[in-house]
Parts: sequence; structure tokens; C-alpha cells
Amino acid sequence: MNCQQIRPLLHAHHDGELDAANTLQVDQHLADCPHCFAYLRNLGATRLLVRDEALRHRASPDLRRNIRAALAKAAEAEREPVAARPVWWRIGIPAAAAVLLGSLFLFWPQRSDDRLLAEVTSSHVRSLMVEHLTDVTSTDQHTVKPWFDGKLDYAPPVRDLRDAGFPLLGGRLDYLSGRSVAALVYGRQKHFINLFVWPLDRPGAASAPSATERNGYHLVHWTSPTMTYWAASDLNEKELMDFARMLAGG
Repeated sequence: MNCQQIRPLLHAHHDGELDAANTLQVDQHLADCPHCFAYLRNLGATRLLVRDEALRHRASPDLRRNIRAALAKAAEAEREPVAARPVWWRIGIPAAAAVLLGSLFLFWPQRSDDRLLAEVTSSHVRSLMVEHLTDVTSTDQHTVKPWFDGKLDYAPPVRDLRDAGFPLLGGRLDYLSGRSVAALVYGRQKHFINLFVWPLDRPGAASAPSATERNGYHLVHWTSPTMTYWAASDLNEKELMDFARMLAGG
């Protein structure tokens, strides 16, 4: 099957709706066609971004204050004798309270660790969608590391793990946790790993890599005495943890 025949099947393939024969043909085509593979990857990334909690917006202090005042007024009205209330009041206030509660839940600020997880995942997905993985493309750590000079207020550690099957592909500037950070890009077969690195607010003890999953992507976090690291990829958790442990142990 050629690309023209494959493209109409990719949405169903992504959703697991193809029969075994078509699934096999699509998988064989994807193994040899980087264009259709990139199309499928971007399709999945687009769907994940639409559902990402990072798209939620923090409620302003005025909105939260108005919601609380309306709820307090509704609660006070509930204490009045039922017979004394107009019909529209008896029906409308509970409904309005439900809407206000739903709005408050939607706009309630996320915990800082949840927000950071969302930021890391979104940054990884965006880098794949816009085909902007790297600002500097090189497999040489002695080319990538100096590229950050003058662009950041710190020097990110850069290592090439080609011998272990994780070649360095380059790096770029990104923005996480309210600051500019280094994003180092590594490869693993057809997978990409974004490694985000920035300094700790205060130097401390190193922590071992720990893994989590968000929207189908694996993320691994660890710290050195001076830096914090986040690795994000659609690579399986075991291999991503192997990658993180090599960096953390080196």
C-alpha cells in the first residue's frame, strides 16, 4: 500500500479500529515511511494537546470572589421558608449554584507539580508537532554545549550516550517553570527524548529517577545536587528509565 492509500486509514489505526489485516499493512508501511509515521505521531500529539489540562486557565481573584459571594447568597436564601420564595427562585438558585460550583472547579488553580507535569508534556508534544526539535543540530556534545553560552544563565551538562543506544541529536531553548531552560534532544530508534535541564533554586541532595505517565507519554524526573532533570518521550518506561539512570549515575 502506498501513502495515498494509507493516509485515510491512519485515524482508524490510531483509534484501534482497523481489522488485523489492515493493521498489519499499515504497520509495515509505517516502518518504512517516515512521512506517514510523522503524520500519525502528529495526529496523536494534536489529540493529546486538545485534552491537556494545561489549557485550563487560572481563575482571577475577582472571579473567585464573585463566585463565593453568589454561593453565600444562595446559601442564605436556602434558609428562608420555602413558601416565602418565588417559584423562579426555588428552581433557579440551585441550578445557578451548580453552575457556579462547576465553574469554580474548572478554574481552580492546579497544584504546582501538576502544572509542571503539564508544561513538560506540552513542550515535548509541541516540539514534535512543529518539527522544531532542535535549534542546534549536532551529535557532538562539544558543539551542543557551547551553543547555549550567552543564551542561558547557566551551563547545562551535555553527554552523548550513542554507545548505549541513545545518540545526542541536538538542543534548543525552551520555557518551563517560569524560566528559559535547556532542552537536549536524544534519539532511540524512531523515538525522540526531550531532556529538560535547569538549575535548582537551592542546591541540595541528588534524587534518584522516578517515572510517571501523562497523556500516553512517559516522564522521568531526577535531580543532581545543582540541577533538575525531566525526560519526556513516547518511549517505553523501562528504556526511558535506563536512559535516566545512565545520566543520573554519570
